[in-house]
Amino acid sequence: MIRKAKKIIIILGAVFILAAAYFATMDHGQRQGAPASPPFAVGGNLVGLEWFEIVRVEFPGVIFERTAEVWEIAYMEGGIPDALELDQWQLQMMVFHLSNIQSERTVDESPEDISVFGFAPPSSWVILTDESGTSVELLLGDMPPSRLDYFAMQRGESAVFIVSARHGELMDFTMDSLRPRSLFPHFELQDVTLFRMETADTLIEVIPRPAENLPPQLAFPIAAHILTSPYSLPWGVNSDVLQNILIPFVSLSLDEFINDNPSSLAPYGLDQPMRVYLQTTGRTLDLLIGNEAGGRHFAKLPDSPGVFTISGMGNVVNTRPFNLINRFPFIFAIDAVESLTVTGDARVITASIHGTGLDSYFYLNGRRADGASFRTFYQAIIGLLVDTENPGSPRPPRSDGEIVIEFLLRPPLAESASITLIPYNRDFYILEQDGNIEFLISGNQVRRVFETADTALF
Repeated sequence: MIRKAKKIIIILGAVFILAAAYFATMDHGQRQGAPASPPFAVGGNLVGLEWFEIVRVEFPGVIFERTAEVWEIAYMEGGIPDALELDQWQLQMMVFHLSNIQSERTVDESPEDISVFGFAPPSSWVILTDESGTSVELLLGDMPPSRLDYFAMQRGESAVFIVSARHGELMDFTMDSLRPRSLFPHFELQDVTLFRMETADTLIEVIPRPAENLPPQLAFPIAAHILTSPYSLPWGVNSDVLQNILIPFVSLSLDEFINDNPSSLAPYGLDQPMRVYLQTTGRTLDLLIGNEAGGRHFAKLPDSPGVFTISGMGNVVNTRPFNLINRFPFIFAIDAVESLTVTGDARVITASIHGTGLDSYFYLNGRRADGASFRTFYQAIIGLLVDTENPGSPRPPRSDGEIVIEFLLRPPLAESASITLIPYNRDFYILEQDGNIEFLISGNQVRRVFETADTALF
């Protein structure tokens, strides 16, 4: 009963693969402007074995064997590398196509000299064996002058046939064509639960914006993700920039296998790599990225010795943390603010906000302010953007030139948030936030705060 059920499953699988092969060929023909045709050229089948009953495939230097539904390498000349994996689907499709190699036509029923067709020795060969022990060996010869197909013959038979180039290439395969190339499946930005990039001197870490326990400056959802490293405080992440960095990882596949067991990783820049860790709902990718060569980067998996190449990593390896952040020290919705104070430049500006929405009204230094002018002033404050990273300058001594901006927030936060702007040079102020001084803000932005305040006051 179990054997019968197994046969039914295998037959259903055969139907599925036949359908897939048929429609793939139909699509190819239509894209080439050719009329629809059956998946194989009309002619005799040179193998005569059922693909789902084949359990052994032998090529020069390598033997594949199937146990149950899993194909494995039974022998490989020079030994089987530890990093070598097989793509079961690709191998199964190869067996399917090998079992259906068709003769386009007979070239010679009994040639006197088979060497003229490239069979002394053959350029390649394959032996297929099924569950009953029946074996068929096909020999591959040269390509005729047209270079569109191959000469082929069966071991033990005298006739020479023409087979299509596609079928001939199956017999002259490379091991790389049967190895899995997919590194990570398709995902959407909202699926990302962790993105980390680590080099010898920098750790960039991005996580989804938590729903609670956030500092006041991140309490309002202007970003779906936040940067938790390398800066001392978390910052909102620019979603467009993050998406551009993550695009190369969507349905990521390797390009070329380079070395399954290199004696040294240094030639590939993988002795001191960038390490990328990407986690989405249900899947993770841990990848080491090395030097660039010809538009591609050498890469490897941490737990495997094999080196390969991948494409599209230019933006990734050139990512800097400052390019990821949205650059707002704080951005509070006006309805969430009860009052604010700007102290500095030998003056104090106090503002209070009453009501919400269209019913709100405002006071500056105790006087009712014009709504439009006040909102321009408010926008100048929450629109402050950091311009660059602090190049490492320590905090200057306290001075009269410092400017402090402080918000008092309404419930449910009901707390205060502030920044201090410290003169750095003629053009910039150091941004001090919760004791951290990692960024600079241009003086032009700071002057606009006072200019818009003056407009709203007078």
